[in-house]
Amino acid sequence: MSESFKFVTPKKIKIIEKDPESIFHELQIPSVKGLWSQQADILRDYYSNNRDKENIALELPTGTGKTLVGLLIAEYRRRCKENRVLYLCPTRQLANQVFIKAKEYGISACLLIGPQAHYSESDYGNYLRGRAIAITTYSAIFNTNPRLDDANTIIFDDAHSAENYISSLWTLNIKRKDNKNLFENIIKLFEDDISDYHYNRIMHDDYDHYIPIYDLIPYPKFLFKKVDLISLIEANVEDCGNAKYAWSMICNNIEACQMFFSWGEINIRPLIPPTLTHYAFKNASQRVFMSATLGDGGELERITGIRELKKIPIPKGWEKYSNGRRLILFPNLKFTSNQAILIAINAISKQKKALVLCPDNSRAQVFKDLVNAALPEYQILESRDIEDSLETFLHNEKVVLILTNRYDGIDLSGDICRLLIIFGMPQATNLQEGFLWNRLGANSILNELVKTRITQALGRCTRSSDDFANVLMIDPDLVKFCAKKENIEAFHSEIQAEIEFGLTNSEKMDSAEQMVDFMYNFINNKEYFSAINDAINGIRDEYDKVVRKETIKLTSSVSNEVDFTYALWKNELERALEKAKAIIDSLSGGKEIAGYRAWWFYLAGNCAYLANGKINIDERLAREYYTSALSISSAMTWLTNLVSHVPTKDDLLKSDRYLAIQAENIENIVSELGILGVKFEKQMTEFLESLNNDDAKIFEKGLELLGKYLGFDSTKPKGDGTPDGIWQLDNIIYGFEAKTEEKKDAPISIDNCRQASGHINWIKEKRDIKSDTQITVIIISPKDKIHEDAIPQSRDLFHKNVEEIRLLGSLTTQLLRKIRSLLVKDHGSTLFSREQICLILTEERLSYQDIGQKLTDNPLSEIKASK
Repeated sequence: MSESFKFVTPKKIKIIEKDPESIFHELQIPSVKGLWSQQADILRDYYSNNRDKENIALELPTGTGKTLVGLLIAEYRRRCKENRVLYLCPTRQLANQVFIKAKEYGISACLLIGPQAHYSESDYGNYLRGRAIAITTYSAIFNTNPRLDDANTIIFDDAHSAENYISSLWTLNIKRKDNKNLFENIIKLFEDDISDYHYNRIMHDDYDHYIPIYDLIPYPKFLFKKVDLISLIEANVEDCGNAKYAWSMICNNIEACQMFFSWGEINIRPLIPPTLTHYAFKNASQRVFMSATLGDGGELERITGIRELKKIPIPKGWEKYSNGRRLILFPNLKFTSNQAILIAINAISKQKKALVLCPDNSRAQVFKDLVNAALPEYQILESRDIEDSLETFLHNEKVVLILTNRYDGIDLSGDICRLLIIFGMPQATNLQEGFLWNRLGANSILNELVKTRITQALGRCTRSSDDFANVLMIDPDLVKFCAKKENIEAFHSEIQAEIEFGLTNSEKMDSAEQMVDFMYNFINNKEYFSAINDAINGIRDEYDKVVRKETIKLTSSVSNEVDFTYALWKNELERALEKAKAIIDSLSGGKEIAGYRAWWFYLAGNCAYLANGKINIDERLAREYYTSALSISSAMTWLTNLVSHVPTKDDLLKSDRYLAIQAENIENIVSELGILGVKFEKQMTEFLESLNNDDAKIFEKGLELLGKYLGFDSTKPKGDGTPDGIWQLDNIIYGFEAKTEEKKDAPISIDNCRQASGHINWIKEKRDIKSDTQITVIIISPKDKIHEDAIPQSRDLFHKNVEEIRLLGSLTTQLLRKIRSLLVKDHGSTLFSREQICLILTEERLSYQDIGQKLTDNPLSEIKASK
């Protein structure tokens, strides 16, 4: 008979209340002699004022000991509150890093990462019984069936990094490359509700691939086709990988969602993730969100679906300081886009290692291709290569790490990496953001997110007070954003000083080589580094962080925005309409937030449209809200297109959507050319030189730019027998046959006419256009006569003398200078700058209508005939 089991009688452990600071002293961590003042201040504020609050956000700049603060709060909750505690990190690599720190500090912790079924039962049991803090990733709880669903306390490290991890749980993402049939079938379902231009680009060869698409399906049309959409998704979603999980979260609440789309993907999602409907998140009695910067416009509340966060701000005295020194340079301020890229490549070649942060996969692929072409001996790593460890990056001599939408959650301190490249404006990390920024002009709501992401990015390679790194900001929009006083003022004082130093010196660079050498000396010449460091320190105290009035308005509206989302999710339509009205009222006044206010008029109209017939409301309410949205600005193309889709008041003045599209395109072009620096005038000079050249290839390049600068989607098709240029504005198309190399004295031949006439059929076939599209073909030549035998072939063709086109080019440069002056005066694009551009186009007689008249005022068949 075996020996009897020697059972153990459990003993009740007496709980002794200790504040986190006392727990630190008790741990006696050999590697940490004492808490830094900012750590102690945060912990005291937490314990004295916030330990019983449900949702807390605390701010500690990069490199100031945020991980220790989070672990001490977690240990306090575990010991003194007997809580089950989760400590969440963006990636497995960072979870490993925090786990190693916890062991170093003597804090009881376990690492629960990877597949849930493979968790160590011992470690999982220690978490369940409150014997250890469970360190894991965001995806461990933000999934449809989380095993870690019963935490009492959740610590969110790098909280802003949680954005896409959280929102993805409620975002059905259908990608063209992975699910082409479903993607195209959904687009076909809404064919009548999408502009012909966007539909043709999406469904056929994307001849304007360099122009991003950000669009949404008008909500009434989305609702009208809801049943067909659901059936289509249900029949295919099982074959769409992880999309089926997000679909299970939103399929019963589809009326609370909207559908955004681009060339490569479709997103169906609610405005704000309804996190409190997810039990693994909702069940916690306390949630602590930690970030290097909390932001000032309510973005963390929108990310997390929490209506109110009790914020523990950065400790007094740290508002003017951050760890490390960055030399931030802006190549696009002085040089062309190609030269800016060359500077980045040469900097990588000199410094050997680089971290490249991109807003999306498209940008990341562009940079990857550039490195492969210029530096084939370099290894390129992506996020999947560092998910568990940074070892590959650490031990490779020539390596570039390219990350997409990862502005936080990667630590490359000291000599690990001293070159950071921010490639692309971090303003459109998902389709909803892209739509708000690019189509709606709601920059106020996204400016805070952009500022936060830039701040986070700047801390990736400077992790301590003696750390230093070069930073290249490559994108005309990044220059524009950082050059605006109102944007710079919102940054931490030290970052303001670094940005101002970078802007001032970037503009004075004489060559790309000089900029690369400047960066190299900053890293390798101690005396030179000290001089730069002293210069930035010398101006730092001149800058103070300023929170703008519109940012305060965004903060005041965020609790109602979150409430609106939950009310709509629960189909509480009366409450949703009340909240929408409160939001609109709180956003009143000031043109800076007019775009965002228009968005909320639109959302209120959607809610009223949904509620009509379900609750007792005025049936005209939806019309009134939509009308208010449309009346805010006539120059917002998504709203002007909306007129034909949604019910509006009969007396609403219909906007000219063609003019609105033209104005938006020109605004984007001028911003791309640069509202600061000398690049703009260089481009104007090169443009006129190409247009004044008789060489066919050079002239055709100028013709393409002319169309682009006039606000058309302008292309030069490749191949034989193709038009020498195509300008398109929605369903208005102009095709060109240029004959600049021919002699002036000879008449226009029958072959010229036949070639030009053939362009009409070429455009119809290649562009797959609809029947109502207007196609006009113009022959450009130095001639003023037509051969009499060619007259029958010249019907429906038009003629422009090449000198008239060159004059139009000169007028166009004057137009762009005037618009550029407007944007400089307004410190960049605003909602109302597009209205002003519409007025300027009309005043200068260069609106799309004026262009049409200029191009068609001389029918080819009516010019002088000759033998």
